[in-house]
Amino acid sequence: MHEGSGTVECPSCRSVLTAGLRFCRHCGYRLGEGVEEYAETRRFDGSMPTGFKPAGPSAGATTTGAPGQWGAMASVPLMHPIEPVKSRSLSLACRRMGGSWVMWMLLVLAVLTAGGILTNGIRGGWVGGEDRIMVQKSFLGVDGFETADEGGAFIQGIAGPDTPVENAGLLGGDVINSFDGKPVPDADTMRELLAATPVGKTVEVAYLRDGVAGKTMLTTIAEKSFRGMSVFDRRPGGKGLLEISDLERVRVPNSNIYGVQVGDIDRNGPADLAGLREGDIVVEFNGKIVRTAGDLRLRIYEAVPGTTANVVIVRGGERLTVPAKVGRSRG
Repeated sequence: MHEGSGTVECPSCRSVLTAGLRFCRHCGYRLGEGVEEYAETRRFDGSMPTGFKPAGPSAGATTTGAPGQWGAMASVPLMHPIEPVKSRSLSLACRRMGGSWVMWMLLVLAVLTAGGILTNGIRGGWVGGEDRIMVQKSFLGVDGFETADEGGAFIQGIAGPDTPVENAGLLGGDVINSFDGKPVPDADTMRELLAATPVGKTVEVAYLRDGVAGKTMLTTIAEKSFRGMSVFDRRPGGKGLLEISDLERVRVPNSNIYGVQVGDIDRNGPADLAGLREGDIVVEFNGKIVRTAGDLRLRIYEAVPGTTANVVIVRGGERLTVPAKVGRSRG
């Protein structure tokens, strides 16, 4: 030690160092530890490759142990070699690229999630096992399609208010024979054409109603935006009620017109109190044409409870209008 001169001498390698250092800059010896904590210092000759650095959090430190225990600690590496400069630079570049790749992937996922694309894809599923997101299908708002006896897609009924078919003036019972300029020979073809139609597209529809041909323009919607009959449940008073059941689509005698025949009427219910009878064929309800049981249910539900609806029926070949006070649904 060279005390008073601002320098000290390393007890291990005898190098002269600046006073106050914690470790020897030449051999890594921990200064000031004393004899009890001295451990043999591993020295490297000039033949060792450059680019070595001490292992562990304390740069320049050596592993220490009690005297005579160096053999047991020889398996603990004191210093780890670093790859040559080119390999080290390449490794660092790869690590940086890897980090950037992860960051970019996280950013893309965040954008897809925020835009709703990823969630829609998950809800819609995958198409044919391919890694692409399913596109939303167009929807018309019908109860379903059947193949008509003479060909075409028969509309079973309107599934709810403010649907594309209703807004286009179509009814349950209409038969679609052309959609967007393409022929519709059966119900399966209609479903295929609808699935291939982009959401929001306006198409021309050719149809038959009571044997009379007609055309209209129709704009499709996404199925997820359809609320069905639930809109009436949230309305003050709920759905309208008539208390009739066993409804069946039948042809009105001596005509090409169809209607809905009532099979059962609840005693003391709104229909019974209005004077409706079993076997009556309903052809209009509250000023709207009725051709299927699905459409009749829709018209009853949308009638405001407590109001009076005019029910046009055919009874014994005679056309009658029966005023009926609409009841309130308990369901």
